[in-house]
Amino acid sequence: MPKTENTAANTHYPALNEAFQFLIACCQAEPDFDEIGLQMRNEKVKIKNGEEIVSLAARHGILPLVYKTLKTLHSSLLTPRALVSTVGRTPHSSLEQLLNELKANYQSIARRNMLMSAELLRIMKLLQENGIETLAFKGPALAQTAYGDITLRQYGDLDILVHRKDFRRIADRMMDKGYEPHFPIETFTGEKVLFEMNNDCPFYDRNRGLAVELHWDFFRKLALPTEKFFPWKDQTTVYINQHPVQTLSPESHLLYLALHGSKHIYERLIWIVDIDRFVRAYPDLDWPHMLEMAKNMGAEKMLLFSLALSRTYFHTPVPDFLIKETDPENFTALISFVNDEFNRENPTPEDSLTKLRKIIALRDTLYYKVLTVVEFVFRPGINERRMVILSDRWFWLYWLLRPLGMGYRFIFCRLLKLCAEPDTSA
Repeated sequence: MPKTENTAANTHYPALNEAFQFLIACCQAEPDFDEIGLQMRNEKVKIKNGEEIVSLAARHGILPLVYKTLKTLHSSLLTPRALVSTVGRTPHSSLEQLLNELKANYQSIARRNMLMSAELLRIMKLLQENGIETLAFKGPALAQTAYGDITLRQYGDLDILVHRKDFRRIADRMMDKGYEPHFPIETFTGEKVLFEMNNDCPFYDRNRGLAVELHWDFFRKLALPTEKFFPWKDQTTVYINQHPVQTLSPESHLLYLALHGSKHIYERLIWIVDIDRFVRAYPDLDWPHMLEMAKNMGAEKMLLFSLALSRTYFHTPVPDFLIKETDPENFTALISFVNDEFNRENPTPEDSLTKLRKIIALRDTLYYKVLTVVEFVFRPGINERRMVILSDRWFWLYWLLRPLGMGYRFIFCRLLKLCAEPDTSA
């Protein structure tokens, strides 16, 4: 299907500070090295303070991409022709200094990514040998499919989708291999108290510093049913270190990334880069099928917003019939909010009610907007399970505890400031 490069995007991102403009320039699929050189000469970018750039890049999950781009730029400057043509444009010493700051961090990330990728292959093989169907997503699967290199995307854990019926068997295998569950699952005698309170259960290997999240749902509290992604019907194979790994279909994976980023209002730059790189990696995406999936979840606007944001920063190519729908002008307020959050020197997580308002604005119809509010207010979560563990017979009581608990936290934690811990009602 024909695609058109985004002509609506603003190359200079006037609403963003100079340091962020520099990082975005480094994350382009086809970086403009002249533009990067000009930005490095800008004192406001604070290239001389390499630690600031490194910290910002690491916080937004883009450090490997920044390092790769600047290393390529540095290599190009070592040729005689480049040395002549770039005199006075690119501060060579500042570039070397920044590369030195980035290098150790990049190497650490690359080593960890290789360790985690090997662990994913080990776990997937173990579960396959036990006749258990699983799907890997995000993490190494995303890095390989969208970036073509498992070392180019930061990830802190491994994400694996499992069937509910297999979870306890998988948990036993994980614990046999030295992993500990984050929740006391041995005390959850009922199925509802285990599966209806959250999307996943993290497992930790504390000796090696590894984390694996076993998912049975994606977005439990946002009225976005996992079955409408058709994860088990529509799947594909990705090769990691020449080993086949089952993962979500490209359309389901991209839709997941769009909904995940929208859920968090894209508080990290890497989530926008993911959209851009994924679209470019799959030029033959079945866009009508993906849009239909999004419509069936009342989440088409989330997908379009994600593409508009990606077009804004990275000139992401979209099919001709989506150019108007993904015009950044359609999402000016939300994109401005993302810009403002990026510009904060010490960003703090958005409180649950602020986030809820923006998520509601991204739902397609009044029905889904109301459903999102009802799910948020009444559907029980891990806060309610911390209060008391009930059997399936009494599970309905959790639906009463949820609004009561939220009211308590709002009054005593937010208004009266009497709580020792921050509000976690989301």
